[in-house]
Amino acid sequence: MNKNIRITRVAILAAIYVALCAVLQPISFGPIQFRFSEMLCLLSIDQLWAFWGVVLGCFLSNLFLGGLGIVDVVFGTLATFIACLSAYYLRNIRYKGYPLLSAFMIALINGLIIGTKLGFILETRNLIPKYILQIFIGEIVVLTIGLPVYVRIKDMDFMK
Repeated sequence: MNKNIRITRVAILAAIYVALCAVLQPISFGPIQFRFSEMLCLLSIDQLWAFWGVVLGCFLSNLFLGGLGIVDVVFGTLATFIACLSAYYLRNIRYKGYPLLSAFMIALINGLIIGTKLGFILETRNLIPKYILQIFIGEIVVLTIGLPVYVRIKDMDFMK
Protein backbone atom coordinates (compact mmCIF):
# COMPACT_ATOMS: atom_id res chain seq x y z
CA MET A 1 0.00 0.00 0.00
CA ASN A 2 1.49 3.36 -0.91
CA LYS A 3 2.14 6.08 1.64
CA ASN A 4 -0.67 8.40 0.51
CA ILE A 5 -3.28 5.67 0.78
CA ARG A 6 -2.04 4.73 4.27
CA ILE A 7 -2.18 8.35 5.46
CA THR A 8 -5.67 8.76 4.00
CA ARG A 9 -6.91 5.60 5.71
CA VAL A 10 -5.44 6.68 9.05
CA ALA A 11 -7.12 10.09 8.70
CA ILE A 12 -10.49 8.58 7.76
CA LEU A 13 -10.36 6.15 10.68
CA ALA A 14 -9.45 8.98 13.08
CA ALA A 15 -12.33 11.06 11.70
CA ILE A 16 -14.78 8.17 12.19
CA TYR A 17 -13.58 7.76 15.78
CA VAL A 18 -14.07 11.48 16.50
CA ALA A 19 -17.46 11.55 14.74
CA LEU A 20 -18.74 8.61 16.80
CA CYS A 21 -17.56 10.28 20.01
CA ALA A 22 -19.19 13.57 18.98
CA VAL A 23 -22.53 12.05 18.02
CA LEU A 24 -22.60 9.86 21.12
CA GLN A 25 -20.90 12.37 23.43
CA PRO A 26 -23.27 11.93 26.41
CA ILE A 27 -22.35 8.25 26.70
CA SER A 28 -18.76 8.46 25.40
CA PHE A 29 -17.20 10.28 28.37
CA GLY A 30 -17.28 10.09 32.15
CA PRO A 31 -17.14 7.39 34.83
CA ILE A 32 -19.85 5.35 33.09
CA GLN A 33 -19.23 5.26 29.37
CA PHE A 34 -20.08 3.28 26.31
CA ARG A 35 -17.60 4.70 23.82
CA PHE A 36 -18.74 2.95 20.66
CA SER A 37 -15.76 4.38 18.80
CA GLU A 38 -13.66 1.91 20.80
CA MET A 39 -14.98 -0.83 18.51
CA LEU A 40 -12.49 0.56 16.02
CA CYS A 41 -9.67 -0.69 18.27
CA LEU A 42 -10.49 -4.15 16.95
CA LEU A 43 -9.31 -3.10 13.49
CA SER A 44 -5.80 -2.63 14.85
CA ILE A 45 -5.63 -6.34 15.66
CA ASP A 46 -4.83 -7.27 12.07
CA GLN A 47 -3.92 -3.95 10.48
CA LEU A 48 -1.16 -1.93 12.13
CA TRP A 49 -2.09 1.16 10.08
CA ALA A 50 -5.49 1.13 11.84
CA PHE A 51 -3.69 1.44 15.18
CA TRP A 52 -2.52 4.94 14.24
CA GLY A 53 -6.00 6.03 13.15
CA VAL A 54 -7.60 4.88 16.39
CA VAL A 55 -4.92 6.49 18.57
CA LEU A 56 -5.16 9.77 16.65
CA GLY A 57 -8.95 9.68 16.85
CA CYS A 58 -8.82 9.08 20.61
CA PHE A 59 -6.36 11.95 21.06
CA LEU A 60 -8.54 14.37 19.08
CA SER A 61 -11.75 13.23 20.81
CA ASN A 62 -10.27 13.70 24.27
CA LEU A 63 -8.74 17.03 23.26
CA PHE A 64 -11.84 18.60 21.71
CA LEU A 65 -14.76 16.71 23.27
CA GLY A 66 -13.63 15.31 26.62
CA GLY A 67 -13.52 18.39 28.81
CA LEU A 68 -11.26 16.93 31.53
CA GLY A 69 -8.04 18.65 30.48
CA ILE A 70 -4.56 17.64 29.46
CA VAL A 71 -4.34 14.70 31.89
CA ASP A 72 -7.36 13.17 30.16
CA VAL A 73 -5.82 13.79 26.74
CA VAL A 74 -2.46 12.26 27.68
CA PHE A 75 -3.63 9.27 29.71
CA GLY A 76 -6.71 8.56 27.60
CA THR A 77 -4.59 8.45 24.48
CA LEU A 78 -1.91 6.40 26.26
CA ALA A 79 -4.56 3.87 27.32
CA THR A 80 -5.75 3.44 23.73
CA PHE A 81 -2.14 3.26 22.49
CA ILE A 82 -1.23 0.46 24.92
CA ALA A 83 -4.56 -1.35 24.45
CA CYS A 84 -4.37 -1.42 20.64
CA LEU A 85 -0.72 -2.39 20.66
CA SER A 86 -1.35 -5.27 23.08
CA ALA A 87 -4.30 -6.40 20.95
CA TYR A 88 -2.08 -6.40 17.87
CA TYR A 89 0.59 -8.52 19.57
CA LEU A 90 -2.04 -11.01 20.80
CA ARG A 91 -3.76 -11.21 17.39
CA ASN A 92 -2.89 -14.85 16.74
CA ILE A 93 -4.64 -16.12 19.86
CA ARG A 94 -8.22 -16.76 18.75
CA TYR A 95 -11.23 -18.78 19.77
CA LYS A 96 -13.42 -19.88 16.87
CA GLY A 97 -11.97 -17.08 14.76
CA TYR A 98 -12.62 -14.40 17.37
CA PRO A 99 -9.68 -12.53 18.94
CA LEU A 100 -11.22 -12.71 22.41
CA LEU A 101 -7.95 -12.21 24.30
CA SER A 102 -7.16 -9.11 22.24
CA ALA A 103 -10.63 -7.69 22.95
CA PHE A 104 -10.30 -8.54 26.64
CA MET A 105 -6.94 -6.75 26.82
CA ILE A 106 -8.41 -3.63 25.18
CA ALA A 107 -11.14 -3.58 27.84
CA LEU A 108 -8.80 -4.38 30.72
CA ILE A 109 -6.13 -1.82 29.85
CA ASN A 110 -8.68 0.92 29.24
CA GLY A 111 -10.50 0.02 32.45
CA LEU A 112 -7.33 0.19 34.53
CA ILE A 113 -5.86 3.36 33.05
CA ILE A 114 -9.06 5.34 32.44
CA GLY A 115 -10.61 4.29 35.76
CA THR A 116 -7.50 5.31 37.69
CA LYS A 117 -7.20 8.56 35.73
CA LEU A 118 -10.82 9.47 36.51
CA GLY A 119 -10.24 8.89 40.22
CA PHE A 120 -7.38 11.37 40.19
CA ILE A 121 -8.98 13.96 37.90
CA LEU A 122 -12.30 13.91 39.76
CA GLU A 123 -10.46 13.81 43.12
CA THR A 124 -12.37 10.72 44.18
CA ARG A 125 -9.50 8.28 44.63
CA ASN A 126 -11.62 6.08 46.89
CA LEU A 127 -13.86 5.35 43.87
CA ILE A 128 -11.03 4.18 41.59
CA PRO A 129 -12.00 0.47 41.83
CA LYS A 130 -15.58 1.38 40.92
CA TYR A 131 -14.44 3.50 37.96
CA ILE A 132 -12.15 0.73 36.75
CA LEU A 133 -15.02 -1.76 36.81
CA GLN A 134 -17.45 0.64 35.11
CA ILE A 135 -15.03 1.48 32.28
CA PHE A 136 -14.12 -2.20 31.88
CA ILE A 137 -17.79 -3.22 31.62
CA GLY A 138 -18.54 -0.43 29.13
CA GLU A 139 -15.59 -1.55 26.99
CA ILE A 140 -16.68 -5.19 27.15
CA VAL A 141 -20.18 -4.21 26.00
CA VAL A 142 -19.04 -2.20 22.97
CA LEU A 143 -16.31 -4.67 22.00
CA THR A 144 -18.76 -7.58 22.23
CA ILE A 145 -21.06 -5.71 19.86
CA GLY A 146 -18.10 -4.92 17.60
CA LEU A 147 -16.54 -8.40 17.40
CA PRO A 148 -18.99 -9.89 14.85
CA VAL A 149 -18.61 -6.79 12.68
CA TYR A 150 -14.83 -7.01 12.93
CA VAL A 151 -14.83 -10.70 11.90
CA ARG A 152 -16.94 -9.90 8.83
CA ILE A 153 -14.91 -6.92 7.57
CA LYS A 154 -11.33 -7.77 8.57
CA ASP A 155 -10.56 -9.59 5.31
CA MET A 156 -12.26 -7.14 2.95
CA ASP A 157 -10.09 -5.40 0.37
CA PHE A 158 -10.45 -1.92 1.84
CA MET A 159 -8.91 -3.18 5.10
CA LYS A 160 -5.69 -4.37 3.50
